[in-house]
Amino acid sequence: MSTASGLEAALTAFEDPTAKARDLLRLHRAWAHTHEVPAGARGVVARSWLRQSPEGDKISTPISDDALLARRERSRLLGSVVPVLKDRLLPLAQEAGNELVVSDDEGYPLWMFGPSPIRRRSDGLGFVEGARWREGDVGTNSLGTAMEERRPVQIFGPEHAREDQHAWVCTSAPILDRRARTPLGVVTLSGAFRTAHPHTLMLVTMAVREAVDTLTGQHERDLRRVARASEPYAGSGRFVVVDPHGWVARAEGYGVGERVWVPSLHEGTLWVPEMGQVRAERISGGWVLAEAAPAPAHVEVVLRPSPRVLVTTAGSTVEIALSERHAEIVALLAQHPAGLDTAALMALLEGATTPVTIRAEMSRLRKRLGGLVDSRPYRLTARATVRPDAG
Repeated sequence: MSTASGLEAALTAFEDPTAKARDLLRLHRAWAHTHEVPAGARGVVARSWLRQSPEGDKISTPISDDALLARRERSRLLGSVVPVLKDRLLPLAQEAGNELVVSDDEGYPLWMFGPSPIRRRSDGLGFVEGARWREGDVGTNSLGTAMEERRPVQIFGPEHAREDQHAWVCTSAPILDRRARTPLGVVTLSGAFRTAHPHTLMLVTMAVREAVDTLTGQHERDLRRVARASEPYAGSGRFVVVDPHGWVARAEGYGVGERVWVPSLHEGTLWVPEMGQVRAERISGGWVLAEAAPAPAHVEVVLRPSPRVLVTTAGSTVEIALSERHAEIVALLAQHPAGLDTAALMALLEGATTPVTIRAEMSRLRKRLGGLVDSRPYRLTARATVRPDAG
C-alpha cells in the first residue's frame, strides 16, 4: 500500500496477515524453484530478490564483544540519538510485542531493546547485536534492504529471503547523516507477522526524521563553535571556515554556498573547487581555508572511462569528476592554450547549436573548476595535458 508520502507498506489495515502470508509463500516458492522473480512481488521486494540467489540459509556470525564496543564508540553520533528513538518507539514496540533495533552504517545491530520473549526468538534467528544483516549476509530483510534502497522499507512474512524469517514482519528506515550525506545507520521494528500494521512504517519514518532533526541541531551548534574558533583570523583577508565535511561555518570575501567540496584536507597549500588555491590551517573542530598566492598548477584531463580532471599544485593532487561534455570542453581548451571564444567552441563541439547553450555550459564548468578557467576568450589558467583513457 502506497501513501501520499511515497511510503509503501507491506499490507493494508484491512488485509488478513495469515491469508497474506499464504499468498506470498506461493510467490517465494516460485522464486526459489525458478530463480526468477514472479509477477505479483512488490517492487521493493522484486528488486531485492533480483540482487541475490534464493539458495541456502545464510547465517551471520556475531563479532566479538570488544569489536562491538569499538563499533559503538565509532558510532557515537548515532548513539547520541538512541534516547530519542527509544522514547518514540520503544513503548510502541513493547505494546505490540516488537523489538527496537538500531544498527550502524555497515548493517551491524549495535543496540537492541524489547520484550524478553521476542528477543529470545530474535536470538534464535541470529539477529543479535554484532551480527551483520546486510542483504549479502542474510538475504532480503528490512534492515539490509533499507540500506540498499536508502529509504524506509517494510518486509512482511515470506517476502524475507530466508524461510526462518517468514513468521516475522520488520520495518526499517535509514538515518541519513547530513554532514557526510551518507547513511549513518538504520532503525528497525521487528516482530511476529500478525502484529503487522501499515502505520508502523510511518511511525518509524517519523521517529527517524526527529532523530535527523536532532542531529541537524547538533551540527548547527558545532558549526557555530567552529566559527567562534576562527575569530583570530578576522580581518586577515579572504577565508572560509569549514567543518571536516566542507560545511561552511563562516565566509569572509568568498561567495560560497552552505557547503564547499574539499579534498582530503591537510595543512598547507591545496586547490579547492569554487575557491581555487588556498592555504589550509586546522582549528578546533574544522579548518580555515585562506586565500593563497597563486602557485604553478598542472591540469590533467582524463576522458575515459570516468571523465575527470586531476589538478596538481604544491605537491597536492585533487581529482574532480566531470560530465562527458565538460571533460570534452576542458580537453579542447588544453589543446588550444591561447583560448577559444564562444563561436570557436560551437564549431568544435558536436551538438552545440546556440551561443546561449555554450555560455551556460561554461558557467557551470567555471563554477566547478574555480579559477582554472578564464573567459574572453575561454582558456585554462594552468598548464594542461590530455589523457584519452585511464590506462
